[in-house]
Amino acid sequence: MNFIDYASVHGLQIDRLQGDNCWHRVKTSDKPHKRNGCYIFDGSRGALKNWATMESFATWPDRDSYEPVDWAKVEAARKKSEVETANKHSAAAKAAGELLRQCVLEKHQYLDKKGFPDALGLVLDGKLLIPMRDYRTNTLSSVQSIGDDKRFMYGGRTKGSVFVIGKKTQTCQKWFVEGYATGLSVAAALNEMKRTAEVWVCFSASNLKYVATRVGGERYVVADNDASMVGQKAAESTQLPWVMPPEGDANDYHQSAGIWKLVSLLRPLKYV
Repeated sequence: MNFIDYASVHGLQIDRLQGDNCWHRVKTSDKPHKRNGCYIFDGSRGALKNWATMESFATWPDRDSYEPVDWAKVEAARKKSEVETANKHSAAAKAAGELLRQCVLEKHQYLDKKGFPDALGLVLDGKLLIPMRDYRTNTLSSVQSIGDDKRFMYGGRTKGSVFVIGKKTQTCQKWFVEGYATGLSVAAALNEMKRTAEVWVCFSASNLKYVATRVGGERYVVADNDASMVGQKAAESTQLPWVMPPEGDANDYHQSAGIWKLVSLLRPLKYV
């Protein structure tokens, strides 16, 4: 695995790798509208951090030959950032609650496009809103809005935030996916299989890895098949049983091949 692939597993989007042994800020898959990742690379070794999902820096392939990092400054910046981020998260959660209270439960063009014309969703001003909740406490943290494009609420917490499809029980299976439409298709396939299961929509590959490795029980991952292989790498890193459609995501496969092909894809997975 090269440094760019290693960075992508942690959610960093490096369009042009600079091997000048200087720190660079880059966008991340979980916060694509911000430069929330940083890296340093000297041509043979590198270090990086995703500020939203990582508690410490990761190095590739080892810790030798770097200019010393002033960890005192890093820690001071981290603490300041934590306070600012907590305030943004709190404001976003409150705003998310206000938006959801104004929603109407109705059909939406996105659901129709994704093969669920009769499904109902929370709609406000023509946009489908997906509640995002803390995976541990179920506390509302943010919303994802889907209209002409997909957007996360400014200041909303994505790390550890999920949307769960299906009845929650202590013993049921948990299936982890990235996107909402993918989750709907996986849930439909599991229903055909008569499985008592929850589908956890994690909104990104890096958050899928974060959440799936922090909960217990019988767990499975359905990865997106993307050209960057980010979905596959995240699935592999969980060390859980996982599967991936021949191309695209599970919703793409559902629509192109039919529900029973998706069922056939999921059914062989066994939990060890």
